[in-house]
Amino acid sequence: MKYQPKQLGQNHNVSHENPLKEFFTLLLGASVLFVAFVIATGFFVDRAVAYINPELEARLFNNAMLEAFASEFESGDQEQQLREEELQSMLDQLGVCIDVGYPVRLRLMKSEELNAFAYPGGSIVVLSALADTLKTENGMAFVLAHELAHFKNRDHLRGMGRSLVILAASVAVTGVNSGLSSLLTPALGLDSAQFSQGRESDADATALHALHCYAGNVRDATEFFDHMKQQEALDDWSAIHYFSSHPEVGQRIKKIRALAEESGYQQD
Repeated sequence: MKYQPKQLGQNHNVSHENPLKEFFTLLLGASVLFVAFVIATGFFVDRAVAYINPELEARLFNNAMLEAFASEFESGDQEQQLREEELQSMLDQLGVCIDVGYPVRLRLMKSEELNAFAYPGGSIVVLSALADTLKTENGMAFVLAHELAHFKNRDHLRGMGRSLVILAASVAVTGVNSGLSSLLTPALGLDSAQFSQGRESDADATALHALHCYAGNVRDATEFFDHMKQQEALDDWSAIHYFSSHPEVGQRIKKIRALAEESGYQQD
């Protein structure tokens, strides 16, 4: 009997889809699931933060941790120490307008970076370049009030919790050294960025009301943002700010001024 070859039928073990299409479909699906997981877990993080009282926070983030962090910066001279005391006095007065429930200590650290942030455990860190850049009392007061607002809203703990969730989720699913982890990171960070932008806007609003309580007006409230606006080289590329942890500077200024006008606060 002579062998007659014939064409094989459909092989269900072989995909007829384009491999790149399958890859991006799987990547999109994984990204959607990851984002959904992060959003859901972030909800529980926010609820958990409510149970971390100031005493527990102080034990978790003690002064030793802050001092270890501070050791990364140059020690200040006597002039900087006097400036730190002045800022602490301003912070104490602002604390009357934003009661966070526990005393907050200010640390002025020498750095060329323009920044200030709320450090877990009840400390606000102000970098010297920022203090030197702001020339008005109201401009500095708004920045300090903004950081106090983060303590009031427990944003520093919420943000830390969400960051740990994103890191843990990425490592658990893709592995520490997985290339897929770097591909999924933007999708994972998108929810965190939008969350941060919302908290920053809320802190701006709280800080504006506190500044009016402190000074009786809101002149120079946007001094820091006005300065950053001048330095912002990518102002016209709005997509950058969508993924940023802070709102776009120009929009931020507009919102603050609009809120001041809506509240009837003196701006000039």
